[in-house]
Amino acid sequence: MALPHLIKYVYTNGTDEVIRRGKKIHAIGYVELIEYDELFESVTFRIKDDSYATYYKVFVQKFRDAKSLSVRCSCPYNLGDICRHEAAALIQLQELLDRNMLKAEEVHYNQSHTVIKMKAIDLKTIRLLCSPEVYEEAGKYLQSKKAVIELAADETVKAKVNIDGEQYPVLIRKNEERNFDTSSTYPDAGHPLCLPKVILFLQLFQTYGPYYFDTIRNWDKEKNKLLEAYGYSLSDDIDGKFEFTYKEGKPFLRLLDANIKRVNPNFLSRSKPAVEKEMIAEVMEPEIRAGAAQRLGIVFNFNHSSYPGFLLEAISGESNDQQTAYVGKIEKLELTKFVNTEKFNEPDRQLVYAIRKIQEQEVNKYLNRNSPFSGMWENIIHAEGEELPDDTKALIIEYLHPKFRKLFAELNENPFIFFLNGHKPFKTTNLESVNISSDSLTPFFRVSLQKNQIEIKCFTRITGQSIELGLNKCNSNVLFFHNSNLYLWNRPEDIAVLSAFKDGKLLIPKTEWPAQLRKTIIPLQKEYHVEFDSELVKEIKSGDPERKILLQEKGDYLLFQPIFTYKGFETTAAGKDELVVPDGDKVLLIQRNKEKESDFLNQLQSLHSQFIQPQGSTGLALRGTDVLKNNWFFLFMDAMQDMKVAVHGFDALKNFRFNTSRPQTKIHISSSTDWFDARVDILFGDQKVTIADVKKALANKQQFVPLNDGTLGVLPDEWVKRYALLFRVGEGKSNDLRLSRYHLSVIDELYENRNEEELIIHLEKKYEQLKEFKKIKEIDPPVHLANILRPYQVHGFHWLNYLHEVNWGGILADDMGLGKTIQALSFLHHFKYHYGKLRALVVCPTTLIFNWENEIKKFAPELTNMIHHGGERLRN
Repeated sequence: MALPHLIKYVYTNGTDEVIRRGKKIHAIGYVELIEYDELFESVTFRIKDDSYATYYKVFVQKFRDAKSLSVRCSCPYNLGDICRHEAAALIQLQELLDRNMLKAEEVHYNQSHTVIKMKAIDLKTIRLLCSPEVYEEAGKYLQSKKAVIELAADETVKAKVNIDGEQYPVLIRKNEERNFDTSSTYPDAGHPLCLPKVILFLQLFQTYGPYYFDTIRNWDKEKNKLLEAYGYSLSDDIDGKFEFTYKEGKPFLRLLDANIKRVNPNFLSRSKPAVEKEMIAEVMEPEIRAGAAQRLGIVFNFNHSSYPGFLLEAISGESNDQQTAYVGKIEKLELTKFVNTEKFNEPDRQLVYAIRKIQEQEVNKYLNRNSPFSGMWENIIHAEGEELPDDTKALIIEYLHPKFRKLFAELNENPFIFFLNGHKPFKTTNLESVNISSDSLTPFFRVSLQKNQIEIKCFTRITGQSIELGLNKCNSNVLFFHNSNLYLWNRPEDIAVLSAFKDGKLLIPKTEWPAQLRKTIIPLQKEYHVEFDSELVKEIKSGDPERKILLQEKGDYLLFQPIFTYKGFETTAAGKDELVVPDGDKVLLIQRNKEKESDFLNQLQSLHSQFIQPQGSTGLALRGTDVLKNNWFFLFMDAMQDMKVAVHGFDALKNFRFNTSRPQTKIHISSSTDWFDARVDILFGDQKVTIADVKKALANKQQFVPLNDGTLGVLPDEWVKRYALLFRVGEGKSNDLRLSRYHLSVIDELYENRNEEELIIHLEKKYEQLKEFKKIKEIDPPVHLANILRPYQVHGFHWLNYLHEVNWGGILADDMGLGKTIQALSFLHHFKYHYGKLRALVVCPTTLIFNWENEIKKFAPELTNMIHHGGERLRN
């Protein structure tokens, strides 16, 4: 269809003035989105009026469903179905959806009609509206082949494209909004532009340029204005005198004959002779009695042969004092012409407008916008009695049904409703009174076995009685006429279903019954009540359902939809109480176990206190933050596993594709001289996570990390609490972390709370030595220094020896002049005496070089030394 349902709603319910001003408000940018809830499919806009500096709020509910769409504005306008602010809001909403700025759900495109929003052939836009593969394939196609153009006029190009031996017709034309309406039979539900359309667009662009459609536009009016300056028009012979050229698609006039001069502007502006006005006879209205009034009436004319099988016509006449019937003659009103409504009361005035919206001209306007023949419908001639395509019928019902529903509710007790039938002429004496019922009807069906065929009869219930569809006294399935009452079907879909039942029944040969049972009856049973003869029923039984959960996402919410399966057939909690399952040429009737289903729903809802149930849904919804909080997701999966309930839908999720595996962590911590090394392995099932991914998640305060298979690994709360500090202070990106000795407290905490299966620390002995710092082993200092070292210097000697034993570096910090050098020389002397050899490097300021040399000679003469200093020292 040409228009999305939001724009259809505007054109269907808005007056011309409302549509015009709504477009104006949208065009000047007076529409502001202030709130959007994807779960409840609601949007709130702030609209500035186009005439006053006043702001109104427009609330749009259920905008994704054309049947349940509702729009409300805070402005006081209540003369029509929608106001200009609501029209502007819906236009803006559709634009946001077209640009994918509201995270619209997956769209399936019908290539028979897609609207491309570009003013000229723009390659960038074409790339966006087709797949890269299609764009590349179209370019390769045009290198050796061309589309065959059959028609190119009036901004319309009709062509055929041969792909793999099959001809695909393509139609591209400019619509009223100056965008492109495109149509083709090529299958491609994923993009607005399929391969043949892209081929034709690229061919026109390469051959004629981006403004080609403007060059084949009917510019006669504009051309005549240009020629008028020289006293010519297109009806004159202008060959050799003028030539039209096009710049950016617009026509420009070029003068070829220099002898032709511009005419006098005064001649062009000369007033035309006045046309004599028609004299209108003044008619004196008859004196009207006190209780009488001019009343508007409605006639359902069933003598109309074209779909939907009747016309709605308006009549006017003088009523009796009680205003319950007409007195005298009745006048038929020509609704296509001006009707003086001043003589009617206010309800009748509004009724004139409502009836006009149901006339054939208005239906044709709707078809002209929305049918595959968009823009050309009014030019198509339909033969008398010609059967319309089902798609066209569906469009007509889509337009008429909501208007009839509103009309039937308003005319429920109106006495001026009539019908005309039997091909009688439109005369007062032939009009019969009829009642309008505000109760809508729903069909149901009975299936019975005949001799060699299956009969399916359609019924409906009126005041508790079953009435056959064949008793309808009018030749239209849109209405049901019974006992001088007109009824409307409950849903537009009902009318499409009933069209298959001629005379209220459908006959199926017995040989075709098994196939038709699955193809026709089972889908029919899902929407309507179907009764079967006992001969067609194999068994009636009840059973316990198989349960599963289907996960879906709506914005920030995760939806949990319970699914119940009986004998391989799935249903939701809102499904019908009885399931019909085909079994050969018979059916198996299964009574659902509602008690078991209800128990499961209660168990599911008890798993979280923040569950909400969206309106019209049988599932439960939970915010994404609540799904992750306190490890609830894993608790949910454990609960489903205990209840033996399968969880499906992970592959279709985009924002909530959680991996069901808990993280398995292996951390090996070892020590070097000045740092700790930690080798970290984190696995979610068979998916490995890098340290960089974990660090990024923790930095963003996220409790999940992306995995290579496209799922998200959830980091439980206790895992984050245990290891978050390790990843924050550690340096590393792949599988190894390095921690400074200053982060001993991190190791300390890990050691205290270590899980033997997850954490392996290769420094237990050293770690225990560190924890028992008071037990530094006391050893004797070198003999020749025993009497020289003061007590605090001996402790420094012990400290240095302890650092050596645990293989850690350290700092000896004393005030100046307290003998740090002699403490260090004492340890170096002890090391050489104990291990037999020593290699040590002393790095010190230049001013202390000779001090160290003197101290070595004085306190440790057994140690040899070499000074490496000065610009002449060797670099090797």
